[in-house]
Amino acid sequence: MDERLARDPAAIRAMFAEVAPRYDLLNHLLSLGQDVRWRRLLVAALEQAPAGRVLDLATGTGDVALAIPRRAVTGADFCLDMLALARRKETRPERGVTWAAADALALPFPARCFAGVVIAFGVRNFADLGAGFAEIGRVLVAGGILGVLELHRPERRAVAAMSRLWNRLVVTPVGRLVSHDGSAYAYLPASVDTFPGRTRMAELLRAQGYEVLVSRDLSCGIAALTVARWEGA
Repeated sequence: MDERLARDPAAIRAMFAEVAPRYDLLNHLLSLGQDVRWRRLLVAALEQAPAGRVLDLATGTGDVALAIPRRAVTGADFCLDMLALARRKETRPERGVTWAAADALALPFPARCFAGVVIAFGVRNFADLGAGFAEIGRVLVAGGILGVLELHRPERRAVAAMSRLWNRLVVTPVGRLVSHDGSAYAYLPASVDTFPGRTRMAELLRAQGYEVLVSRDLSCGIAALTVARWEGA
């Protein structure tokens, strides 16, 4: 757990490899299906992006990449077990999704090659959040759009109390029962508690050269959507 909360890449990669077979089921179950709606909002943010290829970073099992319409898409993740599941899920290869093994802090893509980058539930696991945003900026075209969907600590006391109760009574025990790595679903609420809030993330984006267009709570602050435009050189 300590290595995971330190965002050690090897520990995080091994954790996702263990939970990959039950990842989709647990996402839907533990969010009461809200993750589907949240992802739709993330995909809709790409309507603000210029024409061009889109990168779904930390693609996991590919739900976001496969939902992006009318775009050439690259789905990238540093966990090969997740990518293998994403490939199997793709029923229409003609959509043009390309799958790639990639570390978010050292992307294997040339500069200025993506019109948009989206990340669902991935930035919370970055070893260095600022460095990750800088590397994303490197591969975005001028005016390109970054969309981030992430779980956050709710700011409202009542919602925060309900969230803690849900995590203790449902997320951790159900995750332990269903997945191959019960400690992964103890890491989930702990990683949310140690992750900078939505406001701090917006500050980091501005410091890296982004214009923040949207920073809004979802489902009473359990999750948040952040949309930013790359304005760097």
